[in-house]
Amino acid sequence: MSIRHLAVFLLPPLVWLIWYFLPDSPPLEAITRHWRITLTMAFGSFIGGATSEAGGAVAFPVFTKLLGIPPAHAKLFSIATQSIGMGSGFLTILLLRIRVEWRAVFWVVLGSVPMLPVGFFLSTWLPSSAVRILFTVVQCSFALALWWHNRDPDRNRNEHLPRIEALEKGILLVFGMIGGLVSGLLGSGLEIIVFSVLVLLFRICEKAATPTVIVMMVLTSWSGFAMIVGAGQFVPPVSEYWLAAIPIVVVGGPLGVYVCSHMSRMLVVRTLIVLILAELVSSLLLIPLSREIAVASAAVFLGFSCVYYLMYRSRRYV
Repeated sequence: MSIRHLAVFLLPPLVWLIWYFLPDSPPLEAITRHWRITLTMAFGSFIGGATSEAGGAVAFPVFTKLLGIPPAHAKLFSIATQSIGMGSGFLTILLLRIRVEWRAVFWVVLGSVPMLPVGFFLSTWLPSSAVRILFTVVQCSFALALWWHNRDPDRNRNEHLPRIEALEKGILLVFGMIGGLVSGLLGSGLEIIVFSVLVLLFRICEKAATPTVIVMMVLTSWSGFAMIVGAGQFVPPVSEYWLAAIPIVVVGGPLGVYVCSHMSRMLVVRTLIVLILAELVSSLLLIPLSREIAVASAAVFLGFSCVYYLMYRSRRYV
């Protein structure tokens, strides 16, 4: 076993040691009290590492629909936990030397980080049902984008960005800003918006795009976590949820990255679509919608879908 592979295996025990001796915190008590959080993130962190969806894409709907946790707390938890779980996945990517399109990472993160506080602010006055259905709308438009992308098995797919000039930098910057705004509202979202741009417009293979968007989301989550702590918002019960999740996400994230590197492209796609369909069904059953929110949600879905379709039809990067 190489030193790099050994370092991957030693990463979780090191985090566990730091977690156990965190000052002024009862970590084992947090797991006992919030075992549902730990169980949820066992699945969420693996999905976050194995696909283009962050762990918050699992945590947010489960927290708000099944566990009755307010969307504001679910959002803060998602950002804080992704900093650890996907951060471990990020280190695994570096240690295993998995290819990352760093040019895309730079321009997306440059746009996403300044928009996070804007999303934080907007989430304070939007109704909780609007925030919850917005999450579903973003997910469903992404599923439609994946379906379009995989209708043609002979569609040309690139292993990296075909080129990175002024136009490409501007596109990545703008969608990074949109993704940062959505992540500020929901705790995640940047990864699936940018993933859609990479696979539909730039025609990058899903397996090649996945580690790249993981890195983007990690850097954005770290910035968001610092903002939350600086604003004094990282307090119980969110901090207790976070403590209950750390021991499992530090394993799930790297494990997901490793499994993804050995999965077929279509298995990654089918996994994502099944998860999103489950999210849509649960939203329709559990979220009460007013006429105004339903109309606004349909408009957002159509807007994202139209943009994604134009990307799909583009032949600029064939």
